[in-house]
Amino acid sequence: MERIITQCAARSAGTVFGVVAGAAKYRLHRKRSYSDKQVAAYQRLWKKGSILLRFATGTVLALGLIWCTGFLVVGALYPDQTDYANNMAELIVCVLTVVSIIFAFYEFVRRK
Repeated sequence: MERIITQCAARSAGTVFGVVAGAAKYRLHRKRSYSDKQVAAYQRLWKKGSILLRFATGTVLALGLIWCTGFLVVGALYPDQTDYANNMAELIVCVLTVVSIIFAFYEFVRRK
């Protein structure tokens, strides 16, 4: 069980590192094709918020997939830990649901 948890933690760290590195690369190499005069200030703010939320939501969903799969394996390999694994997976799914609802509401408000 400890090996599975360690592997999930390592995959989580790799996922977070990849997202941070990708965001840094995007930030450094993007081209600005619009002027500040063309776009109102509140639209830029909403767009930046949307990009940030898209990355955050994708990262959290990827981490949830990794950990739910890990707890599925724990429940399958260790029958005495099935209740623990099931409860943890349910908690993860609840968090992922709330994150997805927040992202959907933000996009709904942004797009009018």
